[in-house]
Formats: sequence, C-alpha cells, structure tokens
Amino acid sequence: MLIVQLSDSHLSADPARHYRGVDVQKRLGSILADVVRYQPDLVVVSGDVSDDGSVESYQRAAEQLDALGCRWVWLPGNHDHPATMASVRELVPVVHPGGWQIILLNSWIENEEGGRLGEAQLARLRAQLADDDTPTLIVLHHPPVTVESAWMNEIGLEDREAFWAALDQYDHVHAVLCGHIHHERTCLQDRIPVMSVPAIAAQFVPDRPDFAVDNDAPGGFRLIRLSDKDASRPLLSSRVAYVYDD
Repeated sequence: MLIVQLSDSHLSADPARHYRGVDVQKRLGSILADVVRYQPDLVVVSGDVSDDGSVESYQRAAEQLDALGCRWVWLPGNHDHPATMASVRELVPVVHPGGWQIILLNSWIENEEGGRLGEAQLARLRAQLADDDTPTLIVLHHPPVTVESAWMNEIGLEDREAFWAALDQYDHVHAVLCGHIHHERTCLQDRIPVMSVPAIAAQFVPDRPDFAVDNDAPGGFRLIRLSDKDASRPLLSSRVAYVYDD
C-alpha cells in the first residue's frame, strides 16, 4: 500500500498570488501530476493548504486532489481556517487503509504560528491507541520534535513532551509525519521515526538560527510504502520525491 504525504501549499483566494516568490498554484499542479504517476492508495495533506483561509483556496485544492482518483484526507496547519476547510471536505480524525490506522491530529491554535494538541485531544489519542493496536501512523502539522533552527522551535508543537508521553506505553506507532518546517527532515524520537516533507510552496533554509528562504530548492512530496495486513510483521519504507519547476 502506498501513501503520499503533501504539505504546505499556501494557496490563496487569488490563484495568481505567489507565496514568497513561488507560483504555488502552478507548483501544486506540477506536483500532483507527478503524484498521479505513482497511483497512491491514499494522499494525506498535513496542513497549510491555504495561506489566507479562504473557501476559494480550499475548493481549488479539493478539486485538484479529487482529480487524483484516490482517497485523500487533510488536516489544518497554522495558516488554515479549520471551519472553512471542513466546510469543503470533512476533517477526519482517523482512517484505516489496508490494515493500518492513520491518526490525524489538529495542532492549530487561532492567531498563532505555533501549535498545541491540548489535553482533550491527547486523551482521545491515548484512547484510540489503547482501543486499536493496528499498526499506526500519526500525522500532524507542527513538528513534535526540536530542530536545528531556533526560530522554528519557537513555533513548533508546544506540548510535544505530553505528546510523546501519550505514546510511551504503545509499541504499535511506527512513524510520525509532520509539515510546517518546509523541508525534508527525518529523525528518531523514542525509537519512532519523525519525518517532515518538502513544502509544495517555498522551502525554508534548514539548520540556521534565523529565518531564510531557499529560492533554489524544489517542492516535493513523501512516499510511504506500508506492508499489507497479511504481512508477518508491519513494515514501513519512505522516500521523498522532488519536483523541479519548468
């Protein structure tokens, strides 16, 4: 089974509006044209679909994602407007593709760049993991780990320690996917891979204390291949595909 992760398209009501110098509407089309070649079973969009929270931006994104011909789900990032997003396509908390469960968490905080899950959502996460020991992926927008960029750590997931405490007693979580940092990154936290994905929009320069945009870096998406439910043990492999502008 093949999952594709997309993130951070930063679309606006005006399709001609660029994001930090990138024609995001054009780039989204190019990336989705490449995604469709892989014939994924599921596409997961990990937030910041929109830059302005407009219904027009969500409608355009949904139309293009529908054209992939496979199931897709999304969750909100800090630039999104969850209620508007949900009016276009439901925000689902969990999906069960091919013998796995994918838990989608909402780390959005109104009018803030950083994220938080909150105790109520963490309680639901613990209950879901306790009730269902299916091999699990967890997806959220804000990275639940520190990175090598001080400015990004200030706007990451505030309650990351509580998040990892919620996972501590469960061994069926096989990876955590996130967006927000606008570049590829993989690390291990408590033996669990935490993987970010290149943005559809502009890429941020990693591993520096202050904010900067890498004007030459391409957008991309992550491919996650999962063993099927009949495998003797769950297996996960992943790689990033980059899509260069014409």
